[in-house]
Amino acid sequence: MPDPCGVHAERRSSAGFSLLELLIAVAVIAVIAAVAVPAYRDYVATARDAALVRQVTTIEIFQEDFKLRTGSYGAGSYDAGNGIATLTAAIDWKPSSDDGIVYEVTANRGESWTAIATDSTGRTICRLFPGGRPCG
Repeated sequence: MPDPCGVHAERRSSAGFSLLELLIAVAVIAVIAAVAVPAYRDYVATARDAALVRQVTTIEIFQEDFKLRTGSYGAGSYDAGNGIATLTAAIDWKPSSDDGIVYEVTANRGESWTAIATDSTGRTICRLFPGGRPCG
């Protein structure tokens, strides 16, 4: 039927998204990413710290056994990547897996000892034993 006014109404195709809808979607994703990425990084850092503390805690068991046998704490280093295992020779400790962590243990006059563990990303923890208190 002919248009009585002589003007043909144009119909817009409803397939696809408009530019405005896409911009809004991108903005929402950017806001979510801005919140989620720092939270994820904190989570990963906390998990790495927990793994380092767990490994250092296993050293504590070997240190106490070594002190019972010898009367003093042992000292040494462990770095599988560079073939350094003086800690293994001193107190017979070796990590459960080659996880890329470098360990440095120093004995303080037989009364206490310090453990420093550094993972492959450079994250470091330091603990003073007995007690496992953070250094410093």
